[in-house]
Amino acid sequence: MARPRKELSTVPLTPAMVGWAEALGDAIGRGMLRALNTGMPSLGGNGASHNTMTASRRRGRPPKVLAGGNMVSADRRCIVDGCTREQRSKGLCSAHYQAERRKQLSGGKQA
Repeated sequence: MARPRKELSTVPLTPAMVGWAEALGDAIGRGMLRALNTGMPSLGGNGASHNTMTASRRRGRPPKVLAGGNMVSADRRCIVDGCTREQRSKGLCSAHYQAERRKQLSGGKQA
C-alpha cells in the first residue's frame, strides 16, 4: 500500500530553498534550450555535433548492398538448380536449408 503523501502546506519553504529551486529551474531550462539548438541526438535536434553513422547503425550482418553487392561466385552458390543465392550450410542457401530441415522434421512427408 502506498505511503500517504505529505501536505506541501505543512513544509516550510525558506527563502534559500525558493531561490535554489528557481535557479535549478533556470539552469534546466537553459540546458534544454542549448541541447535543442545544438542538436542533442536523443531529442532529435539538427544533429550537427552527432556522428550520423552510429545513429543509423544496425546490429548483425550488414545488408548485401553494403557487404559488396549480390554477386556470388559459382563455388559459393546454393546447390539447388536455378538458385543464385549464397550457400550457408551443407551447400544450401538459408531458404532451401530451412525447407529441407522442415521436411526432415515432419518425417519426410512434404506436400
